[in-house]
Amino acid sequence: MADRAVRFAVPSALLALGLLIMDDHDPQIRVDSELHDFTSGTIWSAMTGLLFFLIGFRTQRAMARFWEGTGLMHQMRGEWFDTVSNCVTFSVSAKSKKCEEVMRFRHTLVRLMSLAHGNALEEISDNQFKLQTIDPDGLDPAIMKFLQDTHEVYNFNKVEVNLHLIQTLITRANGEGLLEVPPPILSRVYQTISRGFVNLLNTKKITDTKFPYPYVQVLILLMTAFSILTPMFLTTIIKNKVIAAITTFLPVYALASLYYIAVELENPFGKDANDLPLEHFQAEMDNCLLMLLHPEADAVPTVKADCEMDFTKIMNDFQPICYRTDNLLSRVTVAGAFRNETLLRKAAKVSASPPHD
Repeated sequence: MADRAVRFAVPSALLALGLLIMDDHDPQIRVDSELHDFTSGTIWSAMTGLLFFLIGFRTQRAMARFWEGTGLMHQMRGEWFDTVSNCVTFSVSAKSKKCEEVMRFRHTLVRLMSLAHGNALEEISDNQFKLQTIDPDGLDPAIMKFLQDTHEVYNFNKVEVNLHLIQTLITRANGEGLLEVPPPILSRVYQTISRGFVNLLNTKKITDTKFPYPYVQVLILLMTAFSILTPMFLTTIIKNKVIAAITTFLPVYALASLYYIAVELENPFGKDANDLPLEHFQAEMDNCLLMLLHPEADAVPTVKADCEMDFTKIMNDFQPICYRTDNLLSRVTVAGAFRNETLLRKAAKVSASPPHD
């Protein structure tokens, strides 16, 4: 970004230096060339205001695309992880009767979902990355060949094929009795797959829809004119060559930097320094999926045999003070915070005092 902005700013600063040298050689050259009209600064001020507005609008839209992109990617990951997590949970009851079949189903599902998520991120980045997924070689060679042929021979979308295989796997597992849940509850799994894919398509909308090219052309034209008008105007006011070059460089560099920042943010799926960390996103997804394969992932949570179960005692010991019905307390919207520490100390004394008859 900085090097591209310098391409606008350095020639502009050199032009300012050249104009002052030209003035030293022939003080009347601007009058003869009618360049003295720029001393009013009207054209330069209008150009600056227009450029700030146009570049500001593009930067605003770029930031909106950036945040929308990262939000959609996290939603996609959440939906697809929820799919696998639900299937693992739904297969807990069948594990005691069909342990081998359940574990084979889980391992297949985890590998396919990791592959689908990785292929989705690769597709978003226009295949600038080759992401590592969870043990793709562990899948059936026939399935891997099918995935390869559908993409290379028939040019089918890899993510869509992966998701279809996942739905087929889940449907077959349900038919074999590995998912012992009612059909309405199982339908949630298909819904999360679908919502995750919709989030992927909305993310691709950002990469496929470029910023309008005519708008870009106008911006480049105005920035070029600005880089020429700035030294012509400032050198009519500032006669020191060093100061004139610096004061010319700074505004041109600032506007060009904002422009190229917007260009980078408009498509945050790549290898630029400001792009989203797709490799990190894939690593997070894989780590979450591997958690579901842990031997203790089916552990059913419970409490200790001697834990406190009296509601009144638990309320007295653990209810936040700001929610207790005491007139001495001053509540605020921040969780558990008080405007006056003195009131907190008074409340503690009241709660510690013995009840009166």
